[in-house]
Amino acid sequence: MALPTINDVQAIDPILTNMLIGYMQEDNRFVAGRVFPAVSVDKDSGTYYIMTKKYFFFDDLKQRAPGTDFGQLGFGVSTSTYATLQWAGEIPLADEVRANSQLPMDLESAAIRRLAQSALIRKEVAFSADFMATGKGWTDDTTTTDWDDFAAGDPAADVLTAKMTISNATGNDPNTMVVGYVVHDALARHPDILDRIKYTRLATLGEVEGLIGPALGIETYLVAKSSYSNTNENASFSATAIIDDDALICYVDPGAGVFGATAGKTFVWQPGGGAGTIYTRRDDGKHANMVQHKEQWDQVMTASDLGYFFSDVV
Repeated sequence: MALPTINDVQAIDPILTNMLIGYMQEDNRFVAGRVFPAVSVDKDSGTYYIMTKKYFFFDDLKQRAPGTDFGQLGFGVSTSTYATLQWAGEIPLADEVRANSQLPMDLESAAIRRLAQSALIRKEVAFSADFMATGKGWTDDTTTTDWDDFAAGDPAADVLTAKMTISNATGNDPNTMVVGYVVHDALARHPDILDRIKYTRLATLGEVEGLIGPALGIETYLVAKSSYSNTNENASFSATAIIDDDALICYVDPGAGVFGATAGKTFVWQPGGGAGTIYTRRDDGKHANMVQHKEQWDQVMTASDLGYFFSDVV
């Protein structure tokens, strides 16, 4: 664990008080916290009910003559579970280091930013591992012609196939698309996509991001741009995209409650820190202020038939 020392925060030469170089990924580069709606739970783990889908697709009303018995209909239920896990970390700020710091930012603020960035990365890595891979439960598509093949790739038709698959199987039209940055780049340069939006307005490459979703009939279009280093402190820095060449089409109901269907939810338990809570405490034994962060959640695929996954689509 590397911590700033007295020498690290106290320079010999004059200090620029209006400049501090730091690497901080913007929140909007992460998608995990924006895909599945959060639901607060009373217990750190538990069970929820699922209405059996098939009963709500039957054409089973019976013809009835006056005075006769009504035909009997039914429905079924099953259960599934969630289990939140707590993630936490702290940064000790020794009194001597704080007293000698000449950084143009107080060390507590820097520590909070460090912890907040780690929290975003943790959720994103978990989201990628649990939902942006084959074999997780979605309808997997591994044979689609790559979308960066501008001659043969047909992303509009592929997305329509995904939408129809979900709609026919669930009665819900997909409204959310999650793509890696490299996938977005291919879509933003694809002639078919550009042809669909060229009559909307003249758009720069940056503005195209806001037009791709509507061009594909998708309400929420999210581009995952975050990266992380999966090495340790002693290794040379090497960053890689957390979500790269994949795409997920799904139906998400932000207000999904009783009798609401949604591809996934994030169960958060507030006593364990909820979606993320910062704490500060004094450790007199170490003569240091401790900046702590903890969170407790479980990102759950609550309806696998509401998702369609394109693997290695560029």
